[in-house]
Amino acid sequence: MHTSIQVGKLLGIPIKLHFTFLIILFLFIFAFANGSATDYRIPMGLGGIEMDPVLRYSLATLAAVLFFFTLLLHEMAHSYVAMKFGTKIQSITLFFFGGLAMMEEIPKSPEKEWRIAIAGPLMSFAIGTLFYLVYIVLNRLNLGFYRPIGILVLVIGSFNIVLAIFNLIPAFPMDGGRVLRAVLAKRMSFLKATKKAVLIGKIFAGAMVIAGLFFDPFTFILTGERGMNLWLPLLALFLYMAATEEERATITFATLEGIRVKNVMRTERASVSEDMSIMELMRKMLEEKTAEYAVVNESGDLKGFVTLDAVKKIPAEQRHFFNVSNAMSPFDSFGDVILGEEQAAEALKRMIRDRRDILAVREEVSGNFVGVITRRDLALYIEMLRGNI
Repeated sequence: MHTSIQVGKLLGIPIKLHFTFLIILFLFIFAFANGSATDYRIPMGLGGIEMDPVLRYSLATLAAVLFFFTLLLHEMAHSYVAMKFGTKIQSITLFFFGGLAMMEEIPKSPEKEWRIAIAGPLMSFAIGTLFYLVYIVLNRLNLGFYRPIGILVLVIGSFNIVLAIFNLIPAFPMDGGRVLRAVLAKRMSFLKATKKAVLIGKIFAGAMVIAGLFFDPFTFILTGERGMNLWLPLLALFLYMAATEEERATITFATLEGIRVKNVMRTERASVSEDMSIMELMRKMLEEKTAEYAVVNESGDLKGFVTLDAVKKIPAEQRHFFNVSNAMSPFDSFGDVILGEEQAAEALKRMIRDRRDILAVREEVSGNFVGVITRRDLALYIEMLRGNI
């Protein structure tokens, strides 16, 4: 995520904060500082206690940070189990709606997927239970100065229990939805299981919109009264979009199953000389209707890549004097190369992961440069194959 910053690492996994995290963090601090038990069955914060404002907001800030740390532990539980199964975790990002563990690839094995999915809710249940036990101990001590801490401990524990229950709802792509897909995948193909889980997830998203506008179950549980909760429609929209995106990605990779890079790569219109002028390159792009090329030197060695986007960044008055070498991106002999015998799906994954639009293709035996594969080529190839899905 371009709008995220890395703040540290846990178990070697980069931990990032999305800019929307700051919004929700301040909202939680305010809620913990001013929420009370007046309208709720359980305390929601320190609003009902007379105390110094500085201390109130200090405790609320500590509680908010602690709560988001429990969200991080939820995602770490997913990540830990995934890593046990050999899946690489690219990062964990905390953002407006909670946390997201970015896995390099979600295992297609139903046994692995449901274990990874269930780990998060189990962690939240464990955290919630632990905080309840701490609250009981503090409550039995009956010491006045422990009361504010006890209330916040109770609130964090309650939120984690609610988080665990909510995540188990079979609304894909939430944890419960992934467990549902794993169960369905035991009886049908992974693609069909995904489509059915996404459909059920979208139905739940619609139900969440209705519940948020007319009868919010969480408000009823907390207050005993009917109420409106506009967060639910907003969350439902997010889930609907995420489910649609994952369904599209699953269809894409299912389409490429069994297809090798050599079946998709471009051997013609694949490279240009580093000494070619920018104006000549632009004419070549227009004539060949091609937007990406590998760049080679006089000996045919790969030097980098040049794309239409890179050319467009060069001021018009300078294009008459610059060569391709002035516009190309440098070549990484490891990250920018893929073998022709590898799966086309692997090429697409690497492009998405590394934010690349083009890879050079080498022949496995000789190691010679034989062509390029681009996102545009893959998109066109997928579009032509999709009628068979």
